[in-house]
Amino acid sequence: MDNQNNQPTNQQSPDPVVVTPTKAPETQINRTKQKWSLKKLLLVIAGSIIIFILALVTIVNISTSAPVKVSDELVAAIQSNDSTAAYKLLSDDAKATISSEELKTVLAQVSPILTGKPDLQSKEIKSGTSGSNSANVIYKIKGSDNITYKFTVNLIETNGNWKVLNFESQKI
Repeated sequence: MDNQNNQPTNQQSPDPVVVTPTKAPETQINRTKQKWSLKKLLLVIAGSIIIFILALVTIVNISTSAPVKVSDELVAAIQSNDSTAAYKLLSDDAKATISSEELKTVLAQVSPILTGKPDLQSKEIKSGTSGSNSANVIYKIKGSDNITYKFTVNLIETNGNWKVLNFESQKI
């Protein structure tokens, strides 16, 4: 209608007013996104730390597997009183201090006692300043006398091969 003549007109009404949301809800949405991003970041960091630790454990296990294998072979030779096999595992330095006959006498005394299953307690490799590496492997072994023994095997790396430098057992 025409306001002046009270007559209808063919004019259209103005477009409806569009109301935009206030800044508060938008800020609320952004905060929610930031929190989710922070959660994602924390999950990624935690996952990365876990992967790093697993990789480190794997590297340590791989790098200590050779000395542990030699040490396991020595323990098996001692428990089966096989002085020939045990003597082959010794380093040149160890062979310079004990003869095969002396080792046979030691094994004859030790093998009847160390009869339990060896339980690996620790393993460690040390890098030497002269380029030679050393390692020690520690077991707990239950004796036939019902006493638990700490059995330590010290090894050195010679020309890429691990050899037994010495070993000892102690009552725990």
